[in-house]
Amino acid sequence: MKNVSRRTALTCMATGLLATAQPTLSANLYPEKPIRLVVPFPSGQGADILARLIGQQLAVELGQPVVVENKVGAGGMIGTTFAAKAAPDGYTLYMGSSGPLAIGPHVYKTVGFDTLKDFSPISNIASVTQVLVAAPASQLRSAKDVVERAKSQPGMLFYGSAGNGTTSHLTMELFTQMSGISLQHVPYKGSSSSMVDVMSGRVPLMFDSLPGVLANVKSGLLRAIAVSSSQRDPLLPDVPTVAESGIPGFATMGWIGLLAPARTPTWIVERLHKAVAKILKNEIVMARMTELAFTPIGNSPAEFQKFLTREVTLWGNVATKAGIEKE
Repeated sequence: MKNVSRRTALTCMATGLLATAQPTLSANLYPEKPIRLVVPFPSGQGADILARLIGQQLAVELGQPVVVENKVGAGGMIGTTFAAKAAPDGYTLYMGSSGPLAIGPHVYKTVGFDTLKDFSPISNIASVTQVLVAAPASQLRSAKDVVERAKSQPGMLFYGSAGNGTTSHLTMELFTQMSGISLQHVPYKGSSSSMVDVMSGRVPLMFDSLPGVLANVKSGLLRAIAVSSSQRDPLLPDVPTVAESGIPGFATMGWIGLLAPARTPTWIVERLHKAVAKILKNEIVMARMTELAFTPIGNSPAEFQKFLTREVTLWGNVATKAGIEKE
């Protein structure tokens, strides 16, 4: 009986050791096939540009292709819901941003995910300055001009956005709340069509990401009148911040981060985070991100989770105060 008990104990110990070793073995093998990187916006937008840059480098670090897949619609909510419901096996990743993750849940009635419960954050990749732009022919040359025009002609000044629930939409709502003005919102299906109407003067102004507007600002097709960040952006050193323009305390940034579906094994998340951290230290990648107007971040999964919590709260308060009716 003693020998039987001893054999049983040894068998249990061996089984336990094997179970403990299994994640390490799997981590050494991961990934064994191509990885899909879901982007909830069209090609050419900020999240897509960054996804392709980071995806190329991830493929090098992981030894498997990283295929960017654009799943667009509903201000990024369609692609975000798809990513949230994907298998948590490390083979579907998601390049998320402030719009669908922190703002969308507060402006859509039907939300197929919970930002804080349905994703495993990997790393916040980059922050993105938002720029208040106007048509070159417009008389709006500063944020102060916008406030004065809105106060002299209540409800007569319009602004465009990339759509309801996008960062460009809620950044302007925050601007109106902090400046005490009222503007009329004209949502578009993406920032490109909105930008065309701003350049032509059909719509006076909009907030959009620096990567999205920089080329048109440099060419003179758009006039940059303020930036959302707490300090002036090095790529637009002559453009004042909103705070400098008479709205003290205004400071907000867009952001783009890498996430996986919730319940993705911790060792996969850690493997991906280490790869991202290495990529963001690559001088060539950093130079390219700066050229594209992104500011690298590369924080830890835990730090990214805390940041997400703060962002969800912030934009929830803005949406509630704005009285936005959920679609």
